[in-house]
Amino acid sequence: MLYLVGAGIYDTFEMCNSTSILKSCDIIYLESFTSPIADKFIDILKTTVGPEKKIEFVKRWFVEDGRQILDESKTLDVGLISYGDPTIATTFTELRIRAIKNKIDVKVVHAASGITSLVGECGLQIYKIGKMVTMMEERQSAISVYSTVFSNLNVNCNTIILTEYRQGDDGSVFFLKPNNVMSRLLDVEKDIMYGFVSEDSFLIVLSRIGTDEQKIFSGKIKSLLELDYGKGPHAIIFPSKFHFTEEDAVLNLTENIDVPTDNTVMIKSVSDQMLNKYEPMIRNEIKQIRESIPSRNSNKAQIELLESAEFYLDDAVQFFRQGKKELAILSIGYADGLVDSIKQMLEIE
Repeated sequence: MLYLVGAGIYDTFEMCNSTSILKSCDIIYLESFTSPIADKFIDILKTTVGPEKKIEFVKRWFVEDGRQILDESKTLDVGLISYGDPTIATTFTELRIRAIKNKIDVKVVHAASGITSLVGECGLQIYKIGKMVTMMEERQSAISVYSTVFSNLNVNCNTIILTEYRQGDDGSVFFLKPNNVMSRLLDVEKDIMYGFVSEDSFLIVLSRIGTDEQKIFSGKIKSLLELDYGKGPHAIIFPSKFHFTEEDAVLNLTENIDVPTDNTVMIKSVSDQMLNKYEPMIRNEIKQIRESIPSRNSNKAQIELLESAEFYLDDAVQFFRQGKKELAILSIGYADGLVDSIKQMLEIE
């Protein structure tokens, strides 16, 4: 049988169901690749299960491969301990499904999740949390994080940005610094220019949640960039528009530097930006084409196509006002296509 056992957050150990289960296991594996496991937790764990039980520390590849764990679980009781709640990490969900497909019994022992702890410690409302994302060291990751924050802000949801953590074969530990995350978001803004990230963006930075050394800072990027956050793990929350109870919580539960602000004020959806950019541009092209056509009668077909393009632009504006943004973008596309066709017919660059 395979037991997926949650360790809780960092150096806590939730004893309710775990003790008897782990004592009965033939093999105990402990992973620390999702988040670092504190020495205090390991000491408590060893005392709990007894000196006769060997606890084997395993790396990410061992769990992701999973074949040894599954083979042993067919005839033995195997315990796999993970940080937080084991159902949060996709690696453990995938292993659980593989076990079930192989007719292996699986029991999950739930524990406190680091994700919910991040939200609760700074007093945000859990049902306003949008899609989570992780900032990795690689450049492409910053674009993904930027896009995720943009999508969440469009529906007034807060974004949890987890930061990369990894252990080297030599025992070294790497934590991506919050300062690095903020700087890279500012850099992506310069390239993509959706206009919602600036030095005045209000963020919450959480470090070492669940430990005696936890720190939570809140403020504008220009203030937070100057701080030293110490060792990890770190996470950042990019809030949307605060409910008044959330704002009160941030002021009282975090080390607040700047007055909380609404990050949705500067947000414009992609459809907003497309309409604002292309509608006046296409109308200007229509005007220039009209001025280049010498005779209305001899170019009747082109004039009618121009009028159709204008009708599509009018429809786009109307659809947009009605909240039918997909239809608005389609209408813009039709108008643009007609104008391009006319320009080809008249050999206009």
